[in-house]
Amino acid sequence: MLRLTGIVKRFPGVVALDRVDLEIRAGVVHALTGENGSGKSTLARIASGALGPDAGRIEVDGVERRIATPKEALDLGIVTISQELTLAPTLTVAENVFLGRLPRTRFRTVDWPRLLADTTEILDSLGVRVDPRRPVSELSVELQQEIEIARAVSSRSRLLILDEATSSLSEAATSRLLEVVEQERAKGVAVLMISHRMPELYRAASIASVLRDGHLVADVPLPQTPETELVRLMVGRELGDYYRKRAIDPGETVLEVRDLASLDGQLLPTSLSVRRGEIVGVAGLVGSGKAELGLALGGAIPSVGTAQVLGRDVDLSQPRTALAGGIGFVPDDRKRAALLPTRSVAENFSVAWTNQLTRAGIVDTRTERQRVREAIERYGVVTASASSRITTLSGGNQQKVVLGRVFARDLDVLVLSEPTRGIDVGAKSEIYRLMQEFAAQGAGIVIISSELPELLGIADRILVFFRGQVRGEFTTGGLEEEEVAHVAVSGTRLESAA
Repeated sequence: MLRLTGIVKRFPGVVALDRVDLEIRAGVVHALTGENGSGKSTLARIASGALGPDAGRIEVDGVERRIATPKEALDLGIVTISQELTLAPTLTVAENVFLGRLPRTRFRTVDWPRLLADTTEILDSLGVRVDPRRPVSELSVELQQEIEIARAVSSRSRLLILDEATSSLSEAATSRLLEVVEQERAKGVAVLMISHRMPELYRAASIASVLRDGHLVADVPLPQTPETELVRLMVGRELGDYYRKRAIDPGETVLEVRDLASLDGQLLPTSLSVRRGEIVGVAGLVGSGKAELGLALGGAIPSVGTAQVLGRDVDLSQPRTALAGGIGFVPDDRKRAALLPTRSVAENFSVAWTNQLTRAGIVDTRTERQRVREAIERYGVVTASASSRITTLSGGNQQKVVLGRVFARDLDVLVLSEPTRGIDVGAKSEIYRLMQEFAAQGAGIVIISSELPELLGIADRILVFFRGQVRGEFTTGGLEEEEVAHVAVSGTRLESAA
């Protein structure tokens, strides 16, 4: 269906793709994987008309094509679902699902009843429960991602490109999407699946192309290729102990939360404590309150209740005061809530240190440059230079900047919401190592994640949210995913685990 031959793409100081060949066949789910910065998303953008190659040949159905715009790609049946949301926030769910394809009456006005009915039918088929008349801006990141998926499915594509499309989805929503992928494949649709989540690749794909540093290093069959071999091809080395989990001897209580609740009612009065050296995981479905817990602790949403760090009251009325009280927060939506998109990599790092680098209103630029260089090296950020705009980095490298600037403050409490979303396996391993290091130094860490294997692998305890409250608490030694998932979907524990 699509053949890319000798594709080359250069950016200032970086060769993103170097003579890459890729062939995608109808009725086949083809995985494209590699570390952050390996060129995966660049290749997907070229295939979808969002970016032009510097050299190479593109063929669709055996005919050479120049796909200059996303509209030309859509006309050829090439549809992309990206991890970076492309919805119009002020429009409704229905208008976004059929954006550019709104049904018309015989008078050429919008056929609103048909639009709502068609949207409801598509959402029902995907198991998405949301009012099609609701503005997209009111939805969570996960629901917005599901709207992106609904839009793609409704477009009757011939090639569906999933560029980290599941990075914002829960396990349940991911499972639904993979069912849709299988249905589309059975219809003869070609699927290019870019993901760092190994279980998804092995469940859905039959072949994987591996990119490393802009080069195609291998095409391997799935599931016949062992996961350890696929990871080695991606990162060029053995990862060893992935989570690096260690035995802990928790110290004094570093975070004490009492009756914390959000004013919108999504988070009901919640109490918890975290001790020095402890990593506490937080699980739950979308809308369970787990995301609101992180936002409330980070001072990002209005809340009531109390929080103490080492016995001192923390003002959670705004992010600045929460940070001053010793709580560092990383939000789940880096694009809207964590990045300064028009600024450089250096500025996105140093914004966290401004108060430490300023004397009498003047920034010590020499120290700033040194700290930024050290941070880029320590956190493995792949960038042409510190002065590059942050938006030129891959999503995973943007996330490393967001995490790195919080890690660099040496705070007593870190609250990390979906910290490895869109991060490759090698970078995840490094992030887990850093989390373990900070815990070993005495920090208390709260990690909110939709990936149960991640929580089981990195956390010492797991709190499970259901309808705004903690309904289950587990220690992770010998814990099974099923036990956590049962609480997340029903609010009760399995009888065998009770």
